[in-house]
Amino acid sequence: MKQRCSALQSSIETRLIRLGEEEVPYLLKRTRRRSVGLHVDARGLTVQPPIRASQTWLDAILREKAGWVVAKLAQMRASALPKLVWQDGVRLQFLGEELRLTLLDSAIQLPFMCDGELMVGLPAEYESTRLQKMVVDWYRMQAMMCFSERLAIYADKLGLAVPAMKLSNAATRWGSCNVRGELRLSWRLIKAPLAQIDYVVAHELAHLRHLDHSAAFWRVVDSLYPDYQTAQKALRKSGMLYHTF
Repeated sequence: MKQRCSALQSSIETRLIRLGEEEVPYLLKRTRRRSVGLHVDARGLTVQPPIRASQTWLDAILREKAGWVVAKLAQMRASALPKLVWQDGVRLQFLGEELRLTLLDSAIQLPFMCDGELMVGLPAEYESTRLQKMVVDWYRMQAMMCFSERLAIYADKLGLAVPAMKLSNAATRWGSCNVRGELRLSWRLIKAPLAQIDYVVAHELAHLRHLDHSAAFWRVVDSLYPDYQTAQKALRKSGMLYHTF
């Protein structure tokens, strides 16, 4: 009995794999099953492969399921965040700084920023959903202006015309670039410091040269934004906070 318990215990390990741009730790539990089981909960990713499955084969399976794994992990992280209460005085992230949401008792007035505050005019009786929509619309407008400006700067460095860009509502990706050269950037990225925004912009523009994550691709990113690794690490560390709304 002791030998069996010891064998089972030794088959449980903690490992790490890179899936896309994310380093994903996971708990490896070898079992007698014939296929790989993947489970994501509040503790993270658990992988249950057959006892004799090779690491090479297992890595290939995880990379094949990378989209699903990363999306599930992002959903778990987002659900763990405290729900934002839309009321006077709440603190909002914007370009790496905090904005205080200040409600003005007046007729409806579009949000405007003043001395570290985001002012919104609403009557005394208002619906929180209306307030949220007004603030999100303001964030999206700021994102479009900021991202367009940064794209122009970095596209010029690459010797390219400014590509078409749309805002996305993605919960798992900060940006994307398709084969037609069209870019999408998450509007929530406007909550991040400019260094992190510039990294994502440089990253997506580099895909206009290489639609993969090869060494050649990363050389283009480095030529556009030499300190990209610092910004990349910072975004991985604090990115979850940008999903409070």
